[in-house]
Amino acid sequence: MNFSPCHVFPWTHRFRQARTLWRSLLAGGLLLTLILSNWNLAEAQRTRRQPARKAPATTTPPAGPTATTETTTPRPLAEYFPANALLYAEFERLPNAVDEVLAVESLKQFLAASDSPLPIDLTRYDEALAAFGFPDKATLAATRIGVGLMLAPGQKKPLGGLFPTPEVEFVVVLIAPDNAAAARFVQLGEQWLPTLVTNTRRVKPLPGRAGRFRTTTFPAAKATESLVMAHSGQVVAAGFRPVMTRWLTQMTQPTFNPLGKARGFEDVQKQLTDNRNGMVYINTSTIGTYVRDLFAELLRPSPSGKRVSREQARAEAEFAAKINQLVTQSGIGAVDGAGYAYGIKDGRVTQRIVVGLDRASEGLFPSFADGLRVSGRAADFLPDDTQIFATLSVNPTRVYDTLRQMAGTFNARYETDIQVAERKFGVNFRQEIAAALTGEITLAVGGLQVREVVNTGTALPFTDNFRVATFAVSNNPQALRDAFAKIFSAAARKAADRKAWQAVAKPPEGTTWRPVFDPRVKTYEGETIWLFEGSNEDEENAFAVSVVANVLVAGRTSDVKWVIDTYRRGQTLGRREDFNVGFGARPADAMGSAYVSQGLLAQVLDELRKETPKRYQVFLEGLTSFPFFTHIGREGRVITNVVDMSLPYLVGIAGAGWGASSAADERRANEQGVREVLRAIYEAQMEYARGDGKGNYSDSLPTLAKRADGSRPFSEEVELMTRLPYRGYVLGPIVLRPAGDGKPAGFSLTAFPAVRTGPDRTGDQTFYLDETGVLHCLPASAGDANAESPSCDSFAPAESAPDTSKL
Repeated sequence: MNFSPCHVFPWTHRFRQARTLWRSLLAGGLLLTLILSNWNLAEAQRTRRQPARKAPATTTPPAGPTATTETTTPRPLAEYFPANALLYAEFERLPNAVDEVLAVESLKQFLAASDSPLPIDLTRYDEALAAFGFPDKATLAATRIGVGLMLAPGQKKPLGGLFPTPEVEFVVVLIAPDNAAAARFVQLGEQWLPTLVTNTRRVKPLPGRAGRFRTTTFPAAKATESLVMAHSGQVVAAGFRPVMTRWLTQMTQPTFNPLGKARGFEDVQKQLTDNRNGMVYINTSTIGTYVRDLFAELLRPSPSGKRVSREQARAEAEFAAKINQLVTQSGIGAVDGAGYAYGIKDGRVTQRIVVGLDRASEGLFPSFADGLRVSGRAADFLPDDTQIFATLSVNPTRVYDTLRQMAGTFNARYETDIQVAERKFGVNFRQEIAAALTGEITLAVGGLQVREVVNTGTALPFTDNFRVATFAVSNNPQALRDAFAKIFSAAARKAADRKAWQAVAKPPEGTTWRPVFDPRVKTYEGETIWLFEGSNEDEENAFAVSVVANVLVAGRTSDVKWVIDTYRRGQTLGRREDFNVGFGARPADAMGSAYVSQGLLAQVLDELRKETPKRYQVFLEGLTSFPFFTHIGREGRVITNVVDMSLPYLVGIAGAGWGASSAADERRANEQGVREVLRAIYEAQMEYARGDGKGNYSDSLPTLAKRADGSRPFSEEVELMTRLPYRGYVLGPIVLRPAGDGKPAGFSLTAFPAVRTGPDRTGDQTFYLDETGVLHCLPASAGDANAESPSCDSFAPAESAPDTSKL
């Protein structure tokens, strides 16, 4: 896996419209490729840097700009970046990760195949790196790299004329295993960095020195686009001139506040140190500050010089204060940062996500993370073939109170409206509903068919067998039953009043009143189901709620019945051994868990096999489905999520997916190509009918390909398409229809894939074209297109196809 500033944050491109940015970012990418590390944080020593001393006068200093007397042990990598960095990425031991991936048997077989589409032998990548002057793999593996994105101070530009956005700048820092390796990297920088700056004049690099760092500036036509490389001992850094000037200044200041010593970063990175090859840290404190500044910019008072009323100025100030209050109530200040790390070792891929969060703070985010440990109680109400199970535990009363406060920030009447609603329903929402819930919320899905997802293009196709329901565990189910009975009674009264009003009122002209749903109560298997909203004629799909045992269930009526049937039958997900083993492995203080069934993953593999071309099938050999689990845990001030997967499985899925995607792209290109062929044939037919055909068309492609001036309307390959495939498609014979019965002459032509079925099919559509210029399309699985098939394009001029009967 390869990270760069552009991949991690696409919106941080500095000069999207200028070629200069790409060439400059390539400099960082070059260093990023060079720097592959083997750093263990526990072994790093945070020793205070000592200033370099000049060699005695009798000593001959080493020649060249890369010479240095720096012998101080480098700092931990993150301490070379400021605490207000927006984003920080770190990479290490990348050759080790690459070697692990290349050792996967399916990939080795694919690369060894004679028909591999790759132009190079990836197994010999180290030789390619050496050919470009890179160090050996051992040196690269012992080198570590950091990339930091910072907001440029005081530099903003408008985004689409809406609001000013800050410029984003980056610094790349690498730490080599020794001074000799660092000197090698410096030589590479001196060789390649000058090619990445734009300068119409041939200007030599400018050597310099800043504190203990020797610097080399590669001038650009624009000073701010010049690249600067700094070198001190094992440390090499590069970036644009403005940010490097500030960075070098910070490195000499004893008051420099590094990211590596920030509490939020330390809390997060401690959870991300084991067996990692790379990590990314998002500084939410800096983002929060930027959000506040952005709102302040958007909501600042009207520009000076423009007179505004006192009322308008007060309204603007009040609105700005409400925005700041809303940001505070969100609890973003309690988030210390978020980190992601990945590691590849011994055929396993471990991914970790860590979020620093002070749960004791006020705000919405802390309240979401302050629930009880998840119990998985909803699994006792779901069938054993449930495909997706996701549960999360929150603090229900804290969430309710915070959302109520946030809503009241912009609507002064909101609190009054809530009180009116509570009197109308006869329910205290906080005490009778929120307090009656443990905070454990679950979403469950069953009956999902992957083939239907592929065919319809929708994530959740609502077929007859599809089921989806939500659950909320209760600590006082009777209170919930009483509350929903009251809410149902109020809803029934409101529906009756609305029907009575519709009976006497007239709808707007040309419209009719929308039918009012009659709320109703159903008893199913001894359980009460309240139906609140839907169609009177389709009761099974109406929105319904029921309290079964100590769990609140909500969904369609058919979904609620599905849950009740399962609970009564006893063949539940909670009794599956593989589910209990996976769910039982959740952390001691788990706040959430997710499960994907073995059956659903088996469907995915089956569909992938159907869509993967033959040469990529090697990736799927030996892959079997398994139940998948992941958990969200809490430990002190951090929230963690760890996913551990088999590397061969991930490589297999990625390789097969790439093959299937490439085949789909090729089929789309084939279909677009045959459309262009049919357009060329149609235009040639029109030209022939106006000329040599004298109102008639030709059934000979070679005849249509001839022009008086010697040019050709289409290639020689098209002439042979009735016998040989061209770009995956074959043409049927041109069928002529002579003029008669007052109808002009006509023609028709079909095109269809050379291979219609299977993963190696060359197209998904068949086409039909006639003299009208209208192109008709039909899926290849449904047969050949004809004049009755849906139209998908038109080649005729805007007015219509010419009437050739008069020619």
